[in-house]
Amino acid sequence: MKNNFNSTAELQIQDWLLERVQRTNFMLTDFMSVTLNAHPSASVAFQVTKEDLEHSRNNEQSLSILMNKPFLVLAPSLTKPDDWRCLVDNKVRTAAVSALQEAMPEMGPVTRTHLYHHNRQYFQLIKDVLAMNVLAAPILGISIELADYLRATSIEKLEMAVHDIEFPLFRWRFSARRFWNDFTAGWISDESASHHLMQSSPMRSGSLPFKNVWTSLRLKRSQNDAFAYAMMSQGCRASIASELFNIAPTTTRLTYREIHGVSSPCGCLPTSLTWYVENPVNRVQATTYTWLYRCALAAGANIPEALIAANDIAYKLFGKKLRINPNRAIHLTGVMAVDRRLTVLPCRTCDTQYVLSSSDLKIEFPNTFSCPVCTQSITPRDTDSKRKRKNLA
Repeated sequence: MKNNFNSTAELQIQDWLLERVQRTNFMLTDFMSVTLNAHPSASVAFQVTKEDLEHSRNNEQSLSILMNKPFLVLAPSLTKPDDWRCLVDNKVRTAAVSALQEAMPEMGPVTRTHLYHHNRQYFQLIKDVLAMNVLAAPILGISIELADYLRATSIEKLEMAVHDIEFPLFRWRFSARRFWNDFTAGWISDESASHHLMQSSPMRSGSLPFKNVWTSLRLKRSQNDAFAYAMMSQGCRASIASELFNIAPTTTRLTYREIHGVSSPCGCLPTSLTWYVENPVNRVQATTYTWLYRCALAAGANIPEALIAANDIAYKLFGKKLRINPNRAIHLTGVMAVDRRLTVLPCRTCDTQYVLSSSDLKIEFPNTFSCPVCTQSITPRDTDSKRKRKNLA
């Protein structure tokens, strides 16, 4: 798929769209909760039980962390283009569509009306995110194939397709039992939320592209300037932007000062490979960044576009505690593109793919590797703070 991004703004999720994603998280979860109270058997279609949703409301901290991420906590009930195509083209229903319809209990007219309106709001959001962000697939929890189909299908056809259906187009995104164990225990942190988002996504890092090279881009001068400006706005050093985009160092230094009001940092650039796996937080964040970057490449972005998009979502995911800054991100993705000293392999327990080291300084094997969430080595931020205060007392 060839990219068609007209500006760097399309590589970053806009504040109003981010707010809409987060509002939809609450709105559709509330609808599922109300429906399950009246029709508990609808849990088959929603892939979540009434009890699980009740547990979520009893842990406001975990709920707040999860719902306010730049990701939907819902995923499509229909995961393949053929399932959507049979509705849009009014063809014979697939097995998945038939099973979903049979799983829904008999509903009254009010519930059916509410279901129709929530289905419409859901796929309208899908269309907006697909049109406005290169990382729409991981944000929505869908595959590239389904993203391509839904992007190419007009909103009018989708409106007509869902008018008469009596099942939800959305379901709860997280199916792993460990997610609910972590949630009810209050163990949801930025890093564990990121783990569960990756685990629930059909896009696996190990099967995504990652070996593009800068020299094949053949960018215009205006594109180089725009990409350099965007990356320096995100914190990339002027010296790195100068080298990557073949711009005079004096120009990038002046641009950096214009953006941030201070000179670009000097000093050594990232070189350590084991840093990315030396502790659980570094490993999760490095893995998450790798996943986002490769998802962007799979969606048609080139290298600078993928970096800008991944920088944006990573910051909105981890906030000021993000450790994979743009300079480390360039080092991380660049190393993984040319050799296997850092690789992506699955956790032996949950099968979620993580960055592992295979360098001379540290060699890790998938048959002995368990991820930070499975080993419970990721703790919530407030727990860490309490421990620090206790140690200082």
